[in-house]
Amino acid sequence: MVKLAPSDVLTKEVLDWKGLHLFHFMGSSCSQKTRISFGMKGVEWESHHVDIGKFENFTEWFMGINPRGLMPTLVHDGDVHIESNDIVKYVDETFDGPRLYPTDPDEQAFMEESMKLEDDLHLCVRALTFRYLMPVEMMKKSDEAVDVMEAEGAETVGGKVDGRKAIEVKFWRDMNANNGITDAQIIEAVSEFKPVFADLDERLGQHEYLLASGFSALDIAWWITVFRVTKLGFPTDRYANLNAWYEKLLARDEFAREVAPPPEMLEISKAHQAACAADGKSMQDVMVANGL
Repeated sequence: MVKLAPSDVLTKEVLDWKGLHLFHFMGSSCSQKTRISFGMKGVEWESHHVDIGKFENFTEWFMGINPRGLMPTLVHDGDVHIESNDIVKYVDETFDGPRLYPTDPDEQAFMEESMKLEDDLHLCVRALTFRYLMPVEMMKKSDEAVDVMEAEGAETVGGKVDGRKAIEVKFWRDMNANNGITDAQIIEAVSEFKPVFADLDERLGQHEYLLASGFSALDIAWWITVFRVTKLGFPTDRYANLNAWYEKLLARDEFAREVAPPPEMLEISKAHQAACAADGKSMQDVMVANGL
């Protein structure tokens, strides 16, 4: 459980906050995952929207509650939690409502392993997102903004030296140096997702949801990943069971409302993906060219 120690929190005022506060961004996959989970759980929470397009997550104030500069971040009665899967599990354990985590030990073990895999693929999701969601000029962060991110915030998480911010800084430095996401990054990301989706597809051929006991936070976590890469052009329809599960959950209001983009952003994204396709650079173009 990634919970900040009081000494990690440089924005001290939040240590006195009462209630459940979520810092999130509308288009962030991890924020969407968390908001869906809160909706399914039925908890009341106070919204703090952080516009990452304006680098609000790189300010001294925000880096003072999340030294990694990432969404979402939870403050509950002065305690600060900074990883989406941990936030979902914490809220499930702390509040009444439908259970999102299983009680069976074998399912718990499987879920822990699968949730870790989902989290480990975060940079793959990001690579596909930053190549295909919007034009590169809208996705890059200036060197000056990355400098602020690198300089601000504590270097400890949970009272220990944290290396995650260095990974985030490297991603942005590389993106600026390459003027976007390279084909090699796309090939690597797709190559990671293909066997994972095949495994999920096989499991969904045996059960309605990813756990035999029924719907869980595992469905929410993987659904967000499948939703994002599908909207970017990944051929999810190759996996019949996975695709049917994806469409079924998309039809639920708790899911659909949290991933609905503003109309103007949707138009920009559609135009960008059409331009990629016209140049022979869509995700599927890259996949076909590389035997994927």
